[in-house]
Amino acid sequence: MLVVDDQKSMRSVTSTVIREMGHDVTEAESGQVALDIYRSQKVDLMLLDVEMPGMDGFETARAIREHKSVWFPIIFLSAKTEPKFFVEGIRSGGDIYLYKPIVPEVLEAMVHAMERLALIQEELHQSKINMEKIANRDQLTGLINRRGFDNAVNLEITKSNADRSPLALILLDIDQFKQFNDTAGHQAGDECLKVVATILLKAMCRPADLVARYGGEEFAVLLHNTDLAGAQVVADRIVKTFEDFAYPHPNSSVSKFVTASGGGVQFEQGMTSSALLEAADRLLYVAKREGRNRIIFEATDS
Repeated sequence: MLVVDDQKSMRSVTSTVIREMGHDVTEAESGQVALDIYRSQKVDLMLLDVEMPGMDGFETARAIREHKSVWFPIIFLSAKTEPKFFVEGIRSGGDIYLYKPIVPEVLEAMVHAMERLALIQEELHQSKINMEKIANRDQLTGLINRRGFDNAVNLEITKSNADRSPLALILLDIDQFKQFNDTAGHQAGDECLKVVATILLKAMCRPADLVARYGGEEFAVLLHNTDLAGAQVVADRIVKTFEDFAYPHPNSSVSKFVTASGGGVQFEQGMTSSALLEAADRLLYVAKREGRNRIIFEATDS
């Protein structure tokens, strides 16, 4: 949480209340510093003084709301008690206007109220993703299809750009699937695709992790709130789950069982969905060149 006040003593009082609630606190002594912090790191809630030299609290709030980011609560703290200041605070983008001196019990209650609203915001975001799963389902595997996945990626990128939360993508391709079809037939190939969908779902640990049939024998895994290290753990689990299933491949030079190659990347601020997918796709082909049956996160010398 971000506490913004030009008076150090007031920042200290407010920060103490927030820390005692179990939250981490970042402090800013001006509106401009608050904006710089907001642009560089995730802010869950802002407690904002109104009267500050330079950019005041109202201007700061307007600048944040004009950014069109994912909503987070702004609580104004002010010694100004006239109704016009309360009205200006709400119009500028604030959600609550509290008077100084701070009453710790009131501030704590308001923070709890804003936490509930933030939770609802997160639930709404997840509901949009779930709607994509329902509306855009691959008929064969039951996974979300390419169209739904593309929509979900854009939703997650918007959120990640706004709140600086990490996001990772793994793009996978079944190794030598054409040879599987040529040998076992297309009906067996369809059964193989269903098994791969089961394998990937089993390798996930969180309901919000998104597995899609991206096209043909290509699959995609979108991991919200996951950095590269976390995605590598998931990748290792995917490879291990393929091994555990040991689904026979009748004509593979890689293994007597079905395997997959993949490329994994972490989203970087400002990336487009196409750039994210292209980066993963490049690494997928590196994995194929290096022998298949692996997920590559960083290109190695070939």
